[in-house]
Amino acid sequence: MAFIETPIFPEHISAGCKFGPAYSTSIARNLGGYEANNQNWLMPLYEGDVGHAAMKQALFNDLLAFFHGVAGMHNAFRFKHFADWTVTGSQGTLVALSATTWQMYKTYTYGALTKARKISKPIAGATILGTGSYTVDTTSGIITKTAGADPTGWTGQFHTPVRFNVDKMLPISHTLDTFEWSSIPIIEKRL
Repeated sequence: MAFIETPIFPEHISAGCKFGPAYSTSIARNLGGYEANNQNWLMPLYEGDVGHAAMKQALFNDLLAFFHGVAGMHNAFRFKHFADWTVTGSQGTLVALSATTWQMYKTYTYGALTKARKISKPIAGATILGTGSYTVDTTSGIITKTAGADPTGWTGQFHTPVRFNVDKMLPISHTLDTFEWSSIPIIEKRL
């Protein structure tokens, strides 16, 4: 499997899709009704569906060409999740990897609850906070200090790395210019 940096998934299709985080939790209930649970994944996998209820011919053509280009489930690609693709204020956090490199994260906070999400596909143009000089690898989300002080955070935009979660793109019905699917699932690709 390869990762295709460009082109990204067509934004005019991703703008109307369903997409969000999914956790994996195992729950066991004993005879008394008490539960024990286990969080199987530390971080969620984002999942979604790009099979809109109806698509016009131009959208179908773009989706079909992209599906062929990435070979169904075979290759991963960048996806713009319009509900969650920006990092502002104190959301842009960093985890040190070495004395001169840091991984970009987005931290979600609600009251005392926080969760940091690794950002591996930032969009070019991110602002790195700090008084040093830095480079950003947009293919990994790794910041490298080239001079001065350590970075303290970042702001900007990012894509989610995903792949199709199906190898078949079968319309359930179509007329001359409208196509309808039950589902064309996508799933985040951990990098």
